[in-house]
Amino acid sequence: MTAAEDLVATLEESGVSTVFGFPCEQMEPYYAALAGSDIRHVHPRSEASAAMMADGYARVTGSLGVCDGVGGPGAAYTGVGLTEADGASSPVLALTGDNDRAFRGREAIQDADNEAILEPHVAASYDPESPERVVEAVRAAAREAVTGVPGPTHVNLPEDVLAAESESGSGAGVDIRFDDGGPAPSPADVTAIADVLADAERPVVVAGEGALRAGAAGAVGDLADATNTPVVTSMNGKGVVAEDEPYAAGVVGRWGFCEVANDLVEDADAIVGLGCRFGELSTVGWSLVPEDATMAHVDLDPHWLGRNYDADVAVQADIRATVEALCEAVDPAEFADRRDRIEQVAADRETWRGEYAGRLESDRTPIDPARIVSELQDAIPDDGLLVSATSFPGFFTGAFYEVREPGVGYIQARGSDGINCALPQAIGAKAADPERPVVAVSGDGGIGYHISDLETAVRDDLPVVVVVWNNQSLASSKASQLTNYGVDISTDFEPETDYAAVARGFGCAGSVVTDPEELAGELTDALARDRPTLLDVQVDPGAVPPVIAD
Repeated sequence: MTAAEDLVATLEESGVSTVFGFPCEQMEPYYAALAGSDIRHVHPRSEASAAMMADGYARVTGSLGVCDGVGGPGAAYTGVGLTEADGASSPVLALTGDNDRAFRGREAIQDADNEAILEPHVAASYDPESPERVVEAVRAAAREAVTGVPGPTHVNLPEDVLAAESESGSGAGVDIRFDDGGPAPSPADVTAIADVLADAERPVVVAGEGALRAGAAGAVGDLADATNTPVVTSMNGKGVVAEDEPYAAGVVGRWGFCEVANDLVEDADAIVGLGCRFGELSTVGWSLVPEDATMAHVDLDPHWLGRNYDADVAVQADIRATVEALCEAVDPAEFADRRDRIEQVAADRETWRGEYAGRLESDRTPIDPARIVSELQDAIPDDGLLVSATSFPGFFTGAFYEVREPGVGYIQARGSDGINCALPQAIGAKAADPERPVVAVSGDGGIGYHISDLETAVRDDLPVVVVVWNNQSLASSKASQLTNYGVDISTDFEPETDYAAVARGFGCAGSVVTDPEELAGELTDALARDRPTLLDVQVDPGAVPPVIAD
């Protein structure tokens, strides 16, 4: 066997079923090996898209995402894609091709130090110098990506090494799941957290993406129910609990927030953080958490324990194991008298949403973004997935869209805050679970980055639905410039751009939507279609999103 065949066999034995990549001559031995395997290779239109698709795939499957591409410029594009995976602790293994070892550093075509290019974005990088060490490198990189705190890793693959015969054999695969458990908390830590909840009068759980990544969604809901403790989430913690449960108070923070969530944290005398970083957005510039509140913080990553807030109880442990142990340790009878508080939380949340009812039900044109979210809520099944761009669309979807089945039902690129991730992540998610309805929401600014990947979705039979919020501008940048400096520079797009026509050119179905009454039917038809669909929705350029100003 060649080293490339060993590599592909190792991926197969590890359970990798799909790889995303941009073919290149340097990796032809690898592609030849893929051709004889059962692994599906999805070809995006750039290496950046490949990395983002692998990220979406990893989040939905709970296992390693894999991408490949050429070295040099391709490695640089891969780094762009890995930025989100790095910030979001998402396990993506990036494979880059490279020139023969004899040519490297001698101005060969696409010559570059690929390890140096990707070093800022990966937890570990490997450059096997012999065919026998290729499998060793891939196994080590895969294990590093999914073990402990997940994250992207990299293996560089010179063409002559890939093509050479190897005597090592593929060996056994590696476990590529990242939510299969970690270090359990000590009994003393569990007791300490339980005491924080029991001794408080106004406790709040703040859950982040780490809780989702740990597979703790169901357990967090059980804990909230057993202790009558309200749960607020970071933006990417959406789905840790079903957001239509009485104890679910919504997203906390500055952008896409629920006022009820912010009020609960601001009034709390105890906070239990689960897999969250207490970052700037979720704490309104670190101003929301009361100084005298008792803090318990559980995270697998010790880097974030006590980094933004000192914790009275800091626990480095697997979040699912910790929450399950808490459920065993508490006596629900001791928390029964707090039921009134949960009922009040539910009532307050409904009151807050009621304040936006006029916008959620608005018939005005151009269309209010809140009305789009309302129609998305009705159209997407509870087991579906909404992948939202950040910035302008993310403000609205974060605030008003409810994930109604615990788990990964919503993705927003908060690891990087890039507006460019939604379409590739949605395609990766659809490849991971073809039967699941997947909708991507993007602004007209964000869709410009990767609109060519609509062709990828058509070619690979991945019928995602893409809803473009077309307000002919970078709406968030425009509002910020005007508010802070009274100027408006380079924020407008050509108003005649027809994204639906572009989509049809790639083979998608495409419609321009100007009337809010058309939204329900268009979304229903799009979700029922067996090919990708893009809806170019004409959005009010002056719509004000739910944000707290600086």
